[in-house]
Amino acid sequence: MVVRPAAAQYVVALVNGEPITALDVEQRIRLMQLIARRQLSKQEATEELVNEKIKLQQAKNLKITVTDIEVERAFAAVAGQSGRLATDFSGALKQSGIDVSIFKAKLKTDLAWRQALQQTTPGAFYVRDADIVAALTARGQRQTGKAMQYTMRQIIFVVPRGSPAALRNARVREAEALRARFTSCDEGIKFAREYHDVVIKDSVIRISTDLPAKFQTLLEQTSDGRLTPPEPTIAGIEVVAVCDRKETTADVTSLREVKEQLLSQRVALEEKQLLEQFRRQAIIEYR
Repeated sequence: MVVRPAAAQYVVALVNGEPITALDVEQRIRLMQLIARRQLSKQEATEELVNEKIKLQQAKNLKITVTDIEVERAFAAVAGQSGRLATDFSGALKQSGIDVSIFKAKLKTDLAWRQALQQTTPGAFYVRDADIVAALTARGQRQTGKAMQYTMRQIIFVVPRGSPAALRNARVREAEALRARFTSCDEGIKFAREYHDVVIKDSVIRISTDLPAKFQTLLEQTSDGRLTPPEPTIAGIEVVAVCDRKETTADVTSLREVKEQLLSQRVALEEKQLLEQFRRQAIIEYR
C-alpha cells in the first residue's frame, strides 16, 4: 500500500462540497505532459479539475451513467492512438507516475459530459448537408464523389444489466416480431410503441462514407421502411429503421473533414456556454 504524503492530500478546492486535492493537481499536470504534451501550471490544472467536477455533477443530475465497459473501450482507444495496447499504455502511465484509475476517472467524466451535452443541446450534434456544402464552397471545393444519405431511427428493446439469458432471448423475439410488421417508419414506430421498455430515438441523417463498412453493407441490404436484424448492445437489443435514402455527391475526404470541423466548432461553443452557466450556479471554494 502506497502512503501519500499529507501535503499531497491537501484540499486545494471544493466544488459543491467535493474536494480537489494537491495530488489530483499533480496527477493532472503529469497526465497532460504525457498525453497532450502540454505543460500546465498548478492554477490551470486546478481549473481543469474544477470544470470536470462540475461536468460530472451535472451528468449525475441528468441520471447519466457510464459503464466500466465504455470506459475500458475509451482507454483502449487512447492507447491505440499512441500506438500501444491497453496493457502497455497502463505501464507507460505508471512509469510516468500517473495513477491509471485517475486517468480512467477522467475518461468517465468526458464520456458522461458528452452524453449530457447531447441531452441538453442535441442540435449542436447535428450538421445539415447544406451547411457542409456551404463550407466546401467557402473553401473553393466542389462535391465530386458519390455517397448514400440515410435517414434512420434507432429502436432499443431495453435489457437491464445482469438480466438472465431468457429475458434477452425474449427481447430478441419481440424485435423480430416488430421487424416482421415494420413496413414504413410512420406506421412502424407506432407498432414499436406498443412494446414495453422500448427506447425510440429521434431520426438521424447519416452519409454512408461516415459509417463503418459493416454497417454500410447492412443498410444496403435493408429496404426503405424496414428494420435491420436485431443486434445485441450494452443497452439491450437494437434494430435500426431505414426510413429513407438518397444518393448524394461529395468529396469523401473533404466531406468528413468539414463535417468534423463544423461539429467540433458547434460542440465547443455549446460546451463553453453551458459550462459557464453551471460554474455560475456552482459553489466553488479555493484554498
